[in-house]
Amino acid sequence: MGLEFFVNQNSAINEMNAPNSHIEEANSRLGFGVFVIFLYLLIGTIVFVKIEAPVERIQYEAYKEYRTAWEDKLTNLGMDLEDIDNLFSNIKDAALAGVWIEKNETSESNWTFGQTFFFCGALISTVGYGRISPKTHYGKLFTIVYCIIGIPITLSFLSALVLRLRQPSNYLKDKLSSKLSHIFHNFQIQYIHLAVISIIVLTSAFIIPSYIFSQIETDWSFLDAFYYCFVSLTTIGLGDYMPGDSPGQSYRGIYKLLATVYLLFGLSIMMLFLATLYDIPQLNLTKFFISKNSEYVDLNKDDNTTTKYNKYKEEDDETGGIPINQYPYSIQNSYY
Repeated sequence: MGLEFFVNQNSAINEMNAPNSHIEEANSRLGFGVFVIFLYLLIGTIVFVKIEAPVERIQYEAYKEYRTAWEDKLTNLGMDLEDIDNLFSNIKDAALAGVWIEKNETSESNWTFGQTFFFCGALISTVGYGRISPKTHYGKLFTIVYCIIGIPITLSFLSALVLRLRQPSNYLKDKLSSKLSHIFHNFQIQYIHLAVISIIVLTSAFIIPSYIFSQIETDWSFLDAFYYCFVSLTTIGLGDYMPGDSPGQSYRGIYKLLATVYLLFGLSIMMLFLATLYDIPQLNLTKFFISKNSEYVDLNKDDNTTTKYNKYKEEDDETGGIPINQYPYSIQNSYY
């Protein structure tokens, strides 16, 4: 999903360290962002239900008629090899379409409000489980347009949410620094801060949700639920586990809606973790791949659109993370 997108927004954090009036305005805008995301998901839900649900009902009726015909054939023992091949072929097609028929019952539609809302959340978050997908030409076309608009909106919203979450994170780091600066160097305090954030992320985004999912999904173990949380929040989205997949679950629509909220919340928590990780120069692997002899080049454009190169030095591990340009002149010369 391009998780590094959010890390590049770190420069905007300084804007959050502002007077209360500015913070209130930022909170209002963030609340408006929540409204926009919910409204966009609602629009997508309505459109997909209108486009895809009727086609699914037609497919179900066709499969049901086919099953009835086969029951008659089997009753009369009128089965040959070609009939068997056709039977399995149609069972495969039904399974790929997400339609399951047991006795005279079928599974709940894939395009109910809750299921479609969850589907839209998987689209704009780019998780894309792949268990259900549009079958009509209009549905596929709308998916393309919906994602082109929705993904940038979601990225921007989650980026703003991460910046907001970094306020308490930075406050925690300042507290750790004030309490431990006489014992540890600055870069060591950064590692401690990362460890604390990691514990918070592990608990709030993985352990607690995994326990809840394992209690609701009766056929999921805790490991299954943890696995689902991991492949979802890393945007791998294999689709082999999905919440609310059992037709008989109570309040399935509400459950799907809450699962969508968890997905977006969990992604923002993961972005917070990555932003904290990349704040530590020694753990920022991007610099490793673009650096040469402990230097990297920042290519910028000035006001006259002419190219200029600004060369920076990385922080030295042995000095506790103090930038080289802050060393005494004699020490600076020893590095060049």
